[in-house]
Amino acid sequence: MVGRPDEQSNPRPGERTGERRGDRPGDGLSDGLSDGLSDGLSDGLSDGLSDGLSDGLGAWVGRMLVADAAQQRSDGYWLRRQAEEEGTFAGVLADLAERTTPVVVQISNGRRHRGFVTALCADFAVVRAGRRDVLVRLDAIGAIRTLPRERVTIGDRPAAGAVSLAEALAAMAAERPRLLLVGQDAADPVSGELRAVGRDLLHVRLDGGGSAYVALASVIEVSAAESG
Repeated sequence: MVGRPDEQSNPRPGERTGERRGDRPGDGLSDGLSDGLSDGLSDGLSDGLSDGLSDGLGAWVGRMLVADAAQQRSDGYWLRRQAEEEGTFAGVLADLAERTTPVVVQISNGRRHRGFVTALCADFAVVRAGRRDVLVRLDAIGAIRTLPRERVTIGDRPAAGAVSLAEALAAMAAERPRLLLVGQDAADPVSGELRAVGRDLLHVRLDGGGSAYVALASVIEVSAAESG
């Protein structure tokens, strides 16, 4: 049965009757070029993006490490600066005592003691000088010197010990020790047996007889008197 003219398909412009797309010469070449170009462009973009991201991450991590190192140096500087600003003389003595650092203790009366700070109390320090211990008032210490290669001490710590010089001497008085008391005039010390400790004075029985009443506030250093 022959169909009606309006039911028959009319060929598109440029297409011959009975030909399908892809059957024409050049259709396969066109499709291949299109597919190859698409794949190549996709691979090229992917590789370029991957390489660029890799290079970018490496540079970013490098910048981050440099910035972190700089921040650490800055933090370390300010921490040291803060510690130095909070340092105290008593704190330095406590640090030196803890590390058993050799020192030279210079006292306001001109005397010096070479040795080690072994204890720090409320208002005096104990200095081990040779074979004897010397109790030195903190407010009479002019300077502490260390050896050239000793590390720097900041002293940003609270001082240890709550015993005062008066309390230490009062505890000694019961044993009646022979002491050498040195004041601001180092050339005229008091040597004898400690008999009693008052509120602001020391009673010392002199070696040659008689007594000395020494104002507690005038005593700068105390040590054991030599036998003789």
